[in-house]
Amino acid sequence: MALDPNVLNPYVLLDPAIAPIASAVFTAASIALSLAISWYFFRSYRFAGFGYLLGLPAGFVFLAASFAFEHAGFMYSADPLLYPAFFWLQLALQSEALALIAISYFFKNAGEQEGHRLGIKDAGMILLPLVMVALPFLLPTSEIASKPYFNYAKLADFSLYMRVFNMAVLAYIFTNAVSSLAKSGMVKMLYVPAAFALLWLEQYSLVMAYFDNSVFAFAGSIIARVGGLALFAYVMHSATSKRRIEVEARKAT
Repeated sequence: MALDPNVLNPYVLLDPAIAPIASAVFTAASIALSLAISWYFFRSYRFAGFGYLLGLPAGFVFLAASFAFEHAGFMYSADPLLYPAFFWLQLALQSEALALIAISYFFKNAGEQEGHRLGIKDAGMILLPLVMVALPFLLPTSEIASKPYFNYAKLADFSLYMRVFNMAVLAYIFTNAVSSLAKSGMVKMLYVPAAFALLWLEQYSLVMAYFDNSVFAFAGSIIARVGGLALFAYVMHSATSKRRIEVEARKAT
């Protein structure tokens, strides 16, 4: 029985005549935007010196790498070993990227609450960053360890849980971004949580595509992804080009 390639890389749902071009174009755009955002955050770190900012450029570099592996998976969709291996790397890197970004928001909020006594709740919250960073690698690794062969259907089912994890992390980021901006009064920077909302919509659309292999749901996920990254890049470019990095680096995220 032939393995169904549709369960892993949604680009195979597109017309074979346009799928390679679409994958190359959208992947290149996603990688370029992610790396641009990473560079803007790295510049902010160099000027502001806030340690928590390091998780942001690292997170977007991981995100760019996940898009590269997504395209590689499509290009090797006929290979029974590389195809699922690249898909596994895509899942792990994308979830790890979002976890690193979420940790940056966590430490930012923790820094704003300095001065209060450490309680049981605070001690429990210390474990949250460790769990968020560990899960994206431990869960996919345990899946491979428990089944030392690539089962396409099982791997696709597992991707659903990772998408839900990504949605939960993005919801956490969105909530913290809105809260931080509301406290600082920087209404113009609300484009940042809007960008994260679009990335959440990407994951939601991929969940929908998982259930019915819908080309429209997949197309929606790509539009949401590129739109979210483009909006984020625009905001970061606008913020850093006005030479207010020292003042806004802590608030912009």
